[in-house]
Amino acid sequence: MLTPRAFRFWYGFVLFWALPQVQGWGQELRTNAAGEKIIVYADGTARYFNDLTLIDAMQKDSARNIYPVVKATIEPLADGVDPTEADLKHIAERKLQLAREAEALARTRASAAVSNRLQLERDLESARSGGRLEAANALQRRLQLARQVETNALADRTAAETRAAAAAIIVQEGRYVDAYNAARRSERRGPTIDKPATRTERSLEKLLPAEPVFSGFGPAAGRLPLYEAPPCGNPVGLPSVNNAQAVTFPRLLFTHTDENLRPFLDGKEYLRCTAYLTRDDRGERYLHLTLTFANANAMTSYGFLPENSSLSLHLLNGRHISLQAAREVVGIIDHGRRELNYNVDYRLPRGAAQELGGQALDYVRIFWSGGYEEYQIYQVDALRQLVTCY
Repeated sequence: MLTPRAFRFWYGFVLFWALPQVQGWGQELRTNAAGEKIIVYADGTARYFNDLTLIDAMQKDSARNIYPVVKATIEPLADGVDPTEADLKHIAERKLQLAREAEALARTRASAAVSNRLQLERDLESARSGGRLEAANALQRRLQLARQVETNALADRTAAETRAAAAAIIVQEGRYVDAYNAARRSERRGPTIDKPATRTERSLEKLLPAEPVFSGFGPAAGRLPLYEAPPCGNPVGLPSVNNAQAVTFPRLLFTHTDENLRPFLDGKEYLRCTAYLTRDDRGERYLHLTLTFANANAMTSYGFLPENSSLSLHLLNGRHISLQAAREVVGIIDHGRRELNYNVDYRLPRGAAQELGGQALDYVRIFWSGGYEEYQIYQVDALRQLVTCY
């Protein structure tokens, strides 16, 4: 039987020898891909839960990459679904993938512009040497346009390479949290409003106000309002979940094109979303979205839509509605059209449908496995018209 003094001595002795062997500061208990308990320390070292020896270098690097111990503050979203660090990393990787696609398109276009200009120069020289003055004049005009196209294409290539390099630095150096927080703060500040530079300019604006823009249709007072008919109907052959039947025709909800890709799509939208409503035999309601990408390789950037993943509908009155996917959805490639399609059904509770029936949309957020993305809505009445068919 140890006396209290002897017990304190031996307890301090054991603790003294144990502390140098077990790191106790900043560790986090995680589970690796094999389902094993692993402790990861703030400096990146790691060990198994019941083993005091550190994992070897190769496993340590893997543990540090998969289970980083990062103390960071993430700016919250307005819809109660806050992104995690893993989400932000996926978002940064998706933006890098899109930037690299834009870079490849820009290089291809610049190379074609240079080749076209060189060919026109050879044709012009041949026409001049052959004495074909009329053809030479036409080729000279085409060459001037080709040189302008080449200048623009080279500038686009440089800009695309710069954006891709910046996106690569964010991913490689792990700056995705800072990049996300900066974007959220900029979004809350809103657009910068240019103000008159001098006092004289402000005075002139008061004395000489701008003329109102004439629409060509005159005042709306006294005119009968013309409402668009709701898209109610029972079309057949539309995708659905749980054998639900469509109760509306599809309507365009939004289009979206990443600004990195817009210069190279010749006016075509990178993503197009149509919506319609369905109802099954039990009366359950669903909002069906068909998301069509103009590039089949988008699957590598966006991934899939997990079951119960969120769709946040933000209304113009400042409120938001969160819907959940009824099942997991993967992209289906249409080889003929060279497109990628996602057909996803979101559960639509009766209360959410009633609220959508009285409000217009502002923007939506879709939570992909590759991170969420935000889409501005220009068809603000699309869902309001759809829910009138229930």
